[in-house]
Amino acid sequence: MPTDRPHDAGQVKKGRETMKSILTTGTAAFALAMALGGGASAHAAEPEANAAEPQAAEAAPSVPDIIVTAQRRKESAQSIPVAITAIGSEQIAKTGIVGIDNIATKVPNFYFGSFGAVRPQLYIRGIGTRSFDPGSESSVGVFVDDVYYGRSSGSFGAMKDIERIEVLRGPQGTLYGRNTIGGAINVITKAPTDHWTGDFEAGGSNYNGWNLFGAVGGPIAGDKVTARVAAWTTQRDGYSLNLATGHRFQGVDNTGGRLRVTLKPTDGLKIDLGADFMIDGNKGAFAGFNQGTSANPNAVFFANPAFTATPAQSLYEGYLSHDPVLSRHAQTYSAKVDYALEDLSITSITSYRHLHSYDGRELEGSSLDVLQQLTRERSNQLTQEVRLTSAPSGHLSFGGKLDWIVGFYYYHDSSSRIDTFPMGQNWAYYSVTTSATDVAGSIYGANAWAFFGQAAWHITDKLTLTLGGRYSNDKKWATQSGSNTNPGLPLIPVPFATTNRIASSSTDPRVVIDYKINRDVKLYASYSTGYKGGGFQYIPFSLAVANTTFRPETLTAYEAGFKSDWFGRALRVNGSLFWYDYKNLQVARIIGSVSSATALIDNAASSTIKGVELEIVAHPTAHTTIGGSYGYLDAKYDNFVYNASTDFSNTTMVRSPKHSFSVNAEQTIPLGGNKVLTLRADYSYMTRFFHEPGQGELAYGVGTPLTAEGGYGLLNFRAGVDIGALRITGFVTNATDTAYRRTILYLPNGSSVGFAGEPRMYGGSIGYHF
Repeated sequence: MPTDRPHDAGQVKKGRETMKSILTTGTAAFALAMALGGGASAHAAEPEANAAEPQAAEAAPSVPDIIVTAQRRKESAQSIPVAITAIGSEQIAKTGIVGIDNIATKVPNFYFGSFGAVRPQLYIRGIGTRSFDPGSESSVGVFVDDVYYGRSSGSFGAMKDIERIEVLRGPQGTLYGRNTIGGAINVITKAPTDHWTGDFEAGGSNYNGWNLFGAVGGPIAGDKVTARVAAWTTQRDGYSLNLATGHRFQGVDNTGGRLRVTLKPTDGLKIDLGADFMIDGNKGAFAGFNQGTSANPNAVFFANPAFTATPAQSLYEGYLSHDPVLSRHAQTYSAKVDYALEDLSITSITSYRHLHSYDGRELEGSSLDVLQQLTRERSNQLTQEVRLTSAPSGHLSFGGKLDWIVGFYYYHDSSSRIDTFPMGQNWAYYSVTTSATDVAGSIYGANAWAFFGQAAWHITDKLTLTLGGRYSNDKKWATQSGSNTNPGLPLIPVPFATTNRIASSSTDPRVVIDYKINRDVKLYASYSTGYKGGGFQYIPFSLAVANTTFRPETLTAYEAGFKSDWFGRALRVNGSLFWYDYKNLQVARIIGSVSSATALIDNAASSTIKGVELEIVAHPTAHTTIGGSYGYLDAKYDNFVYNASTDFSNTTMVRSPKHSFSVNAEQTIPLGGNKVLTLRADYSYMTRFFHEPGQGELAYGVGTPLTAEGGYGLLNFRAGVDIGALRITGFVTNATDTAYRRTILYLPNGSSVGFAGEPRMYGGSIGYHF
């Protein structure tokens, strides 16, 4: 396949100066465009004009504002100088969002891939990780009701009874802390209300899918005690088929529930208590099919050359000697206490989260009985955060001139992981022994704490300067061991045991200047840094590997952007430009040969990332909505020496498509009485990208061409009829039945295992709300 050639060294050297020039020129151009165009929206934006014609203003279509808590206080998403995509509850319902994978296609420069429910891969603006184990952490933080989900294996699940979703792009080191170097995802669940409300839904889909959902809430003891309870189950057979057994996998098998209780014992005091659970079963098990190498489609990692594998029929059908398995249980308990005083408010958030998962599959994904990987993980997480936030009208805000927040954060995690590797009769060394099982085990611990603060100084009614910073301190330890039943043979040739400790700290500042040209147009520019903690190997096959720790990642980010509403807020246009200096990337890879391999995470690269983002929403009529987003990404490894013979420097970073965009259109049609028909279409597209370094070029290995993913688009349709409180919906996702891989596993002999993305899905549901 053809590939873009890497820039030469001179271009990389000029990257910093070029981006600074782009930021300067771009900001000036935005300002000029908005100022010149201000007349188009100024009349509609003036309060006097709105006041003079209240009825016309109420009838005019406008893009709704979504109130978010992205900066730890309630604000309009349009008013804050942050690159953020906010999705409200109504849009969640209309677009059928049920997981993080549904969100990614709606956000510029957001890539989502996964090995399954317990192994997500989140990349924002080219920054992410394939590591999903207790020894390392995600580069994109996931928060649910202000609680950080530290274990990646528990962050991807059903999104039910959700009030809104906030996706923040760029490092969020000041207010969110470590491991948000790429960005943060805030999920806010529906809170209890002071009147009775309820939502119920039942639906079905192809692949024998069905789902039930119910939620109800309201006052228990007047306005002093309110509660909301939700429960759901979603079942669907897998879209991948093991032709050897006739069993399907990569489906959905999720059951969960949530209870939220709000107490208001006295004026100013509010206590939110939450508890939820989630269970995933075997239908959600995941596996991939062997694709060999570009030179030999039948090449199988670790297999005896005397045996030939039966090729897979497609990405979705193949022969496996063992079916994959999955079991996951997670529970979260939280307490948020808000106490509002005259001049400030005090917030305390305490949480405990337990996670247990077990999954297994054929590692090499072939019809041969070569090698399984069975993984058991447990985690117990405790977090505590305390914040002091200024009251907008309090004395400590100095007449509304200063909005500030200070706080302290503590995080503790105790985790374990055991990987068992049974070798089968087609293993390369089966002639030596009739039985072999290797086991790699790890026990991890982490303590982290931080102080943080941020203040926004409103210099004038139009000009605001924001200064923030966070000091983070991490301490981690790991006891790791390996054993085998056949000493001297891979994977673990020699039993071992070792304990390692690491410590790190970081100070991450943030500076933002924003200027309001008028009520509807804002410009901003920012400087910030991000930090992701170091860690340990997730599958140590030797003492040397177990003793190889990796250092923290660091990121320096420059960004400039604008937010604007036009024509009486019937049109919203937001955009940003960014430039990143990314150091000490933690790169996960499998190294070795066909007879010996080990998984390794190491600091292997420095990178420069440049990009542009644009988001548009328009309401040309009261019944029509049109939207779209665009992301441009130029992400390169500046320095990435893989080994003595392979140098990936000046090549494209993984999972960083140069162009990505999405468009959507929605039309509501009144049918008379209390009936409304809603029609919606969404289309998203990303250009070619690479699952592994090497830009898909044969020069980097015989299997490298298979690591390139061709550009593809996904088309979705939804139609719904609202009849009073009743809603009937039909949907089709991936309507063109586009085949693509959600991720791959690249093995040392150059062979790859492909994990298929969802094919065409269709179904319907009926819901009732009051």
